[in-house]
Parts: sequence; C-alpha cells; structure tokens
Amino acid sequence: MTINFNIHQAVSLTTTNQPKAPIAPQQQVADAKKEVEPEAEAIAAFTGEAQKSSPYSALLNPEGFDFSNMSINEFKGIVDAVRKLESDTQRASGNTESLRGAFWGDVMDVKGSLEGINFQNRGFSSSDKIDITAFFELGVKEAQQMRKEHPRSFSKVVGYAQSALSTVEKLTSESFIKEYQAKAVEFLKSQDTPLIKTQA
Repeated sequence: MTINFNIHQAVSLTTTNQPKAPIAPQQQVADAKKEVEPEAEAIAAFTGEAQKSSPYSALLNPEGFDFSNMSINEFKGIVDAVRKLESDTQRASGNTESLRGAFWGDVMDVKGSLEGINFQNRGFSSSDKIDITAFFELGVKEAQQMRKEHPRSFSKVVGYAQSALSTVEKLTSESFIKEYQAKAVEFLKSQDTPLIKTQA
C-alpha cells in the first residue's frame, strides 16, 4: 500500500511539553509528498538461528529490513530491541549510571516520538507501510516551518527533529543493523542463553 505524506501529516518530533504545532501552509503539501518504493530490496538479513522469544528478535530478522516500506509498528519493534540490547549490555558491564546521555538516550527520544503519533490526524495507521526515513525528514520540514511562523514558541523544535532524524538514519543503516545483530548474538552467548547458535 502506498502512503502519501503532507506537511501537516508529518510526525511531531518534539517532546510532550512542546506547544501544539500549527497547520503548515497548503503550498508546501506537494513538496512533502513521498511514496513508498515498491522495488526496494531488504538489507541485513540475519542468517543465524534464534528463538522467537529472544528479546532482540526484531533485529534478528531472516527476511531482512526494508525501511522504505515498513510500518510504524515494525519500526517500533526494532527500536525497542535496540533500546533493550543497549540497556542490557550496559547493565551487564556493571554500569549503574544513567544512560540518558548515551546513544540509549537518543533511541529513547525516537521511541517517544513514535509513541506520540496521533494516527487519526496523520491519515494512515500504525500497520500501514511507509518510508520511515522520509517520515522523519518531513518532521524536520514541519519543524522548520513552525519555527518560521512562531520563532519563540518553537525555537528548539528544529533541533529535536534533526536529532531524531540523525538517530533514525543511523538505526536504518545496514552497517548499524549488522553491528547490533552481532552484538545481540555475543551478548546472548555471554549470558549463557541458548537462543542463538551461530551466524553464518
């Protein structure tokens, strides 16, 4: 299913205490449209073996990942797996300090933005296939427009949106997915959890 976005349907990438975003000018709608690429190929297919009960199973997908044709629900599963793995490995290493300033904090910000989506106002559901990166790119464009119209109220919004987009671009890269697949395998082995055998 192809989903078209427009500026006022883009995701809000601000924190929950930010002012409500106004509707952007209609002339910007055409520039913000983005269609799912139907012929895009999946990346980083996991070639090892893992039980479905693994807390990181969303990362260990034998079918790979097509972030240009993925639902918000699917992406949230990946974000949660990364967040869980990052937290578990840090705690297992003896780190008892807050992870807020680390990459874990960036991932939590993305998780928060996903949980704050009002699908009724966005024109699609959490199970519809969309282009994940394009969704966050539109959030940046929306934030820039809000800052132009209300510079005092939305002075920090662009920074939040750009930070979220930067994290999403990292999360959706093939090198990152493969790195965290290997990290998940090694961590499970170190915990003597027989969920993973080997990755070819």
